[in-house]
Amino acid sequence: MPAPERGLVFTGARARFLINGTRIGWATNVNGGEEIQFDPAEVIDNIEVQEFVPVAYRANLSASRIKIVGKTFRSQGFFPSGGANAEERLSNILTSGNLAASVEDNQSGTTLMEYPTAKIASHNWTVNARGIVANDVNFVVTRMLDESEL
Repeated sequence: MPAPERGLVFTGARARFLINGTRIGWATNVNGGEEIQFDPAEVIDNIEVQEFVPVAYRANLSASRIKIVGKTFRSQGFFPSGGANAEERLSNILTSGNLAASVEDNQSGTTLMEYPTAKIASHNWTVNARGIVANDVNFVVTRMLDESEL
């Protein structure tokens, strides 16, 4: 077997996290994945599981970035604005559209993972005495596509 080609190892230094094609700032961490839930079909007259049946598909995505003053998820249009009152806030939430989140290889420009129907479900931050402020974000997503599907 020939040796694998060099220079193809994907690292954090090569990763770029994008939402709707825009870098979200200084991303420090991106976590994502997908799972298929299999439930056991257990039948009488059999001590063993008869079969494992696929019943659900789930994908997940979360990220962290360094907080940059003046760059918020709201100001970038990724999270619904608060609105002047409860009715306006509700309207903003209900009419917020999907986001396209992706992880890209900055050396080749190849998109490695894409979440075409992402929405920010929550975001938070932590300030401590001697640390850089991080801004963590959790998404709800319906599917993940990898580079073989793009």
